[in-house]
Amino acid sequence: MALVRNFTQIPNEIFQSQNLSAKAMGLYAYLKFRSYSGNARRSFPSQKKIMKDLKIGTHRTLRNLIQELVVNGFLEWKKGSIYTGNSDYKLLVPNIPNIDSG
Repeated sequence: MALVRNFTQIPNEIFQSQNLSAKAMGLYAYLKFRSYSGNARRSFPSQKKIMKDLKIGTHRTLRNLIQELVVNGFLEWKKGSIYTGNSDYKLLVPNIPNIDSG
């Protein structure tokens, strides 16, 4: 039975990356979930909303997780305006070499 709604697709490359923490993977999954229909490549939640939903305690922790995704090629982002507070997150899928599962 195929899923047709109420799910979010996460690229396998997220889990194949040797450089991402579980928290960074969770942030990527959340941003993917918050994108249009869960399958788009852009997401616009405010940092306040992200922190509340993911129970992230400080802005510094959130910035570090965002930076972890940026450095590893999974995210580009542009800080939001002082009026809306919402940043523009562009979700990326870099080429990660296949890891043998055997």
